Amino acid sequence: MAYEYEVVFLKGMAFEKMGQKGRALATYSSIPASPTSYFGGLATERIAALGGNAVYRRSSMKRQSKRMAGKFPVLYKRELLRYSKSRGIDPRFVLAIMKQESAFRARAKSPAAARGLLQLTYDTALKYNRKAGFMNIKGTDLYRPTVNIAIGSVYIAELKNEFGGLYEAIAASYNGGEDNAARWLAKSKPRDPAIFASEVGFSETKKYVFKVMGNYNVYKDLYTDNLTRK
Repeated sequence: MAYEYEVVFLKGMAFEKMGQKGRALATYSSIPASPTSYFGGLATERIAALGGNAVYRRSSMKRQSKRMAGKFPVLYKRELLRYSKSRGIDPRFVLAIMKQESAFRARAKSPAAARGLLQLTYDTALKYNRKAGFMNIKGTDLYRPTVNIAIGSVYIAELKNEFGGLYEAIAASYNGGEDNAARWLAKSKPRDPAIFASEVGFSETKKYVFKVMGNYNVYKDLYTDNLTRK
């Protein structure tokens, strides 16, 4: 269904570009307002930007987020505020990745030997461990939440710098690789989140981006960037 709404959203953008505001609003409004829907969130933003009535959509999405609050916990708050926010990363985005990568299981391990909350490989960890404040680490150290979050936050901060703060590109890189994300971003004309998402060339990575950004939308509805409940 996400792919269907991708086409609808891009159609709305085309109407905007042609100056057909009414048709653009009608097209965006046809996308369901769900907090976990990537294009539902973008459509609500465009409706508001065009002067449409986005109040009801926003209220509906926030109500839905509140009903799902039990599935979107804030775990490891102290570590997230210390290591993520201090590096300019929204800790709610890190939680969105954590939920998708490990479902908050500190002992999670993938078939590719990615470990811990943020599913870091040992090779990736060795690139960033010193910058994170850990001089020597073993692969098993990645099961420790403090180590995993600290190194993962440095990694995500590096991706944020590389991709100009575009969270969709960070998520795509996290799943599909930096070189691929850079190529997709270079093809995104204009440099717009929805255009970038449409350029993501791997089905698995595109679904991952939609999932992470949907998680992020819910966390933003529920919590401030200090991870206190709204």
